[in-house]
Amino acid sequence: MADRDRLAIVSAQLVQAEAALAQIRGRVRERDHELAELRLQLAAERRSSARAIAAQASRTAGVRGQLASATGELFALRRNRSATAEARVAAAEVTGMRDQVATVQDRYAQLAAKYQELSEAAELAAAERQQFQGLVRQWDTLCKRLYKATGGQPAAAVDRDIMATWTRFRQAVATPSGHRGRAPVTGKAAGQATGPAPGRSGTVGGVR
Repeated sequence: MADRDRLAIVSAQLVQAEAALAQIRGRVRERDHELAELRLQLAAERRSSARAIAAQASRTAGVRGQLASATGELFALRRNRSATAEARVAAAEVTGMRDQVATVQDRYAQLAAKYQELSEAAELAAAERQQFQGLVRQWDTLCKRLYKATGGQPAAAVDRDIMATWTRFRQAVATPSGHRGRAPVTGKAAGQATGPAPGRSGTVGGVR
């Protein structure tokens, strides 16, 4: 009886051990299954990460390319703008210089016209002066003749006025060295010149 009991106990323990082993094996299989799924998920995550990294690298490269292109375009724009600004400044300077040249030319034309006008006026004045001097000499000659013909005392009032004017003229144009023998300018309110005193030889402005 004792052997049977022990056998029954051992058999029961064996059954329990087998059941426990089966449970352990089941848990191991579950763990293996979980590990397999985890491995698959890890592989998927790695692939996804690799794709994401590749995509990010591609996007980064694209952005870098765009940035380089934009930088080149910006540099070109700045260079073109600088060249355009320099061209505008040069054009403005040329325009300013042309305006200055035009102003100087206009001023020169005005001065040339003024010089021509003054030259013509001077020539005309010289010609008129020569004519006036000729007329004065002729008038002086006629006055001398009238003075000599009337003895310095013309009878007509108009002749006395002429003599008075002539006397003042002769006194005005006489030089300091030619003052001798000058007849005084007197007369009755009309400024007529007096003739020579009786018995004396009178002169008017050096005219004998």
